[in-house]
Amino acid sequence: MANRPYDASYEPRPAEQARDDELRYQRFLAALERAGLGSRERAEQAAVTVLCAIERRITGPEARELNEELPWALRDLLRRCELHPRSKPERFGREELIARISEALLLDAADSERVIRTVLQTARGLLSEKEASDVASQLPRDLQDLWAPPA
Repeated sequence: MANRPYDASYEPRPAEQARDDELRYQRFLAALERAGLGSRERAEQAAVTVLCAIERRITGPEARELNEELPWALRDLLRRCELHPRSKPERFGREELIARISEALLLDAADSERVIRTVLQTARGLLSEKEASDVASQLPRDLQDLWAPPA
């Protein structure tokens, strides 16, 4: 699409949207691999584990808005988070998040923090600035620095 002249009335065909969405997802996983999260499968597992935990920390409507901006394949993997409906976000901070990720991915605390930061910063790149800001506004300060882009 980069070579196509701008046309405000242009509507991509469904197959074109699906292809673009799949490319976004593959680039996301490749970025996680390059960042040292392991194989594509391990990177995907880390992404789902971390993003699911963050979705549980923010409100349900905000989690849905976050999901709407993610590639479809990742959104589909995050559906299991929706299997446990909640009326309010869970309250936890950095220590609890690191402990949850450590347990789920069988990592020590230092590796868990690195994985969390990598996944969140890479996922943030998939979002509009407004959505990234909306998510950040619902996180406590000790989690906001994991979400923030590198300085």
